[in-house]
Amino acid sequence: MAEEFPLDRQLLMEVLNRLNIGAYVTDRQRRIIIWNRKAEEITGHKREDVVGTACWDNILKHVDKHGHQLCTTRLCPLYRCMNLGEETADVALVYAQKADGRRVAVSVSAAPLRDESGEVVGGIETFRDETRRVIDMEFAGKIQRHLFPRRLPESEAVEFDVRYFPHDVIGGDFYDVFEVEPGKFSVMVADVRGHGVSAALYTMWLKSLESNFAERAGDPSAMISALNRMLSRFVLPESFATGLYGVLDSSTGAFTYSNAGHPPPLVYSAASGRVRELESHGMPLGVTSDEVYESSVIETEVGDLVFLYTDGLTEVTGADGKVLNGRRLGEIIANEMEGPHDDFLDRVYSHVLDLSREVALADDCMMLSIRRSLIGD
Repeated sequence: MAEEFPLDRQLLMEVLNRLNIGAYVTDRQRRIIIWNRKAEEITGHKREDVVGTACWDNILKHVDKHGHQLCTTRLCPLYRCMNLGEETADVALVYAQKADGRRVAVSVSAAPLRDESGEVVGGIETFRDETRRVIDMEFAGKIQRHLFPRRLPESEAVEFDVRYFPHDVIGGDFYDVFEVEPGKFSVMVADVRGHGVSAALYTMWLKSLESNFAERAGDPSAMISALNRMLSRFVLPESFATGLYGVLDSSTGAFTYSNAGHPPPLVYSAASGRVRELESHGMPLGVTSDEVYESSVIETEVGDLVFLYTDGLTEVTGADGKVLNGRRLGEIIANEMEGPHDDFLDRVYSHVLDLSREVALADDCMMLSIRRSLIGD
C-alpha cells in the first residue's frame, strides 16, 4: 500500500515544492506518492486527484515525439530507471496530456529512490515545460522536412522505404532518393555531427550542394568527392558529416556506392537468409579537401535488401552492458525479414529501442531500405 512507502513523504514534499520544475514520486509499483506544486501548474492535474493513483493508469497519457505510448509500456522512464536501478542518462522530450485534454511538451528525467539499505523503493520523475522551445523547433522541422523527398520513387523492380527518428524535433540526418534515369535510382544518406538546430542547418547545406552537383548523380565516387571538396572549403573546422551515396540499377541488380566515413551498409541475402556488412571507403565529409573516394559494386538478387542507416541506431547500450554493433543489427534485420514488408523498419526500430537502457535513442536515427522485387509481382 502507498502508506508503507518507507521514505519521509513530508520532507520530500517540502523539498520538491521549492523546485521550479514539475516533480512526482512513486512507490515501486508506480503509485504516485507525491505531486509537487509545479506539476500541478504545468499539467493542471491537482494533487488530490493524482496522489494514490498509478502512473500506469495513464493519467498523463505520455507519448514520445513519435507518438509511441509510454505510461503503459516498458518505455516508461520511471519503469526503466527503477528496474535498471539507474537514473536516465539523457533528458527525453515527451508529450503529456493536461487536465483539460490539451497536450504539453515536457523534458523528462527519472531516477530511482533507495532506502537506507540501498534497495530501490520508488522513483522520482522531474519535468520542465518546453512549449515555447518546441513551437520554434516544430516550425524549423517543417522547413527541414521540405528537404526530403515528398514521396519515394515507385517501381515494379525495387521497393524503397525510410524512417527518420530525430533525437529532438529536428535533427542532423539527411536522405534523398530519386530516379537518375529510367531504371536507375540514386540514394544518399548523411549524418551531421551532433543533433538539433545546428545539425539541421548543415543538412540544408548538404541538400543545396547535392542539387548543384546533379550532373554527377550517376557516379557515386564523383558525387561524394565533389560534396567533400565544397564542404571542406566552407564548413566550420569542428563540423563534419558522414555520408553514403549509391546508385541501384534495378534491371541488373548492381548497387554502386561510395562511403565517406558512414556506417557500412548491411545487405540481406534472400538465398542464404544472412546479412553481410559492406566495406567503407574514406574519411567523413568536410575533414580534408584532398580525400580520394572510391566506389564499390555489389550484385543483388530478387528478394535481397540493402539497409542504410545512421549510427544513432547502433549507439545503444543494452541492459547487458553491450553496445549494439553492425553484426548484432544484422541479426535483428535477418529475423525481422520474415514479417510483413510494410512495417519492417518499424519493427527493427522497436527491437533496438527495446534493447536500449533509455526511453529514446541518444542520437538521430535514420533507416532506409532498398528491396529488390520481382517485376510483375
